[in-house]
Amino acid sequence: MLRSFFLFIFSTTIILASAQSEPQFTQHMFHRYLFNPAYAGSLDALEVSAIHRSQYVDLSSRFIATQGLNINIPVYAISSGVGITVMNDFIGYQRSTYVALNYDYRKNFKWGKMGIGIGAGLIQTSLDGAKLRTPEGDYSTGVNHNDNLVPETLQNGIAPDFSFGIYFNNDKYYAGASVNHIAFSSASLKTNTGKTKLNFTRDLFFTGGYDFKVSEKLNIMPSAIIKTDLNNVQVDISATFTIIHNIITGISFRGYSKKTIDAMALMLGFRYKGFQLVYSYDANLSYLTKFNSGSHEIGLTYQYLLKKKESRGYLYHNPRFN
Repeated sequence: MLRSFFLFIFSTTIILASAQSEPQFTQHMFHRYLFNPAYAGSLDALEVSAIHRSQYVDLSSRFIATQGLNINIPVYAISSGVGITVMNDFIGYQRSTYVALNYDYRKNFKWGKMGIGIGAGLIQTSLDGAKLRTPEGDYSTGVNHNDNLVPETLQNGIAPDFSFGIYFNNDKYYAGASVNHIAFSSASLKTNTGKTKLNFTRDLFFTGGYDFKVSEKLNIMPSAIIKTDLNNVQVDISATFTIIHNIITGISFRGYSKKTIDAMALMLGFRYKGFQLVYSYDANLSYLTKFNSGSHEIGLTYQYLLKKKESRGYLYHNPRFN
């Protein structure tokens, strides 16, 4: 009964509040493309990344999970980077799929690289209204929510989506700022009396990290991400350790005050040639800790280093100086 109650809360709050918050990822420092289209082409490599997160396990009979996939590559001929990002987000009986093409213009400086990028794509969302239950609903002979905002069958909606970002990086640090859902993306779902709109809230992201070389066998990278819709703020602070160049471990804390504390996470992974695999576990610290067994996240990245074409110039033979 308690699980059904929380399932109802998580599923219907999205509609009643007419808002959608962004998916949560603990491994933000390894999957920066999830928050910033200007990341595309920032490395001298073809990069393919995938991540899966299971959120608040055992909170309800329906899983809360997110999957992300990205492919990006620099295009040196036009000083640019391009990429594609796909993300699936499941919350109870709602699913949202984001697909975006990312482009950014890149400029090299003595201190590092800068990218200014834009992402353009679509959000396709669906809600299985037949499986929801409202307090005033009548379900004796079928599905009747007695609520004009909640659909009574499986409904789908689609909306355009745009994002913008700026990103700085070199071999030691990275920093970025971005905004998603620039045009306040809104998808319509049919109800018995018309349509209800599902708005995707515009969010701002600020990210950064610095890789400190402690010794030949140890690097430490503190990093942070700040997320806000200008009404609420969430902060993740992390520290990852790279041991002997291929063993990865780390710790992360989410929250900055008594009201925003959410979780503490531990990470463990490894690197081998161009591959990187990292697993993280979030121990919930909020009031939900009594109702779930934590969150699990696994991320896989492959980078294929590209060789830049160097200009050799021309060699002119002058017989007078031979």
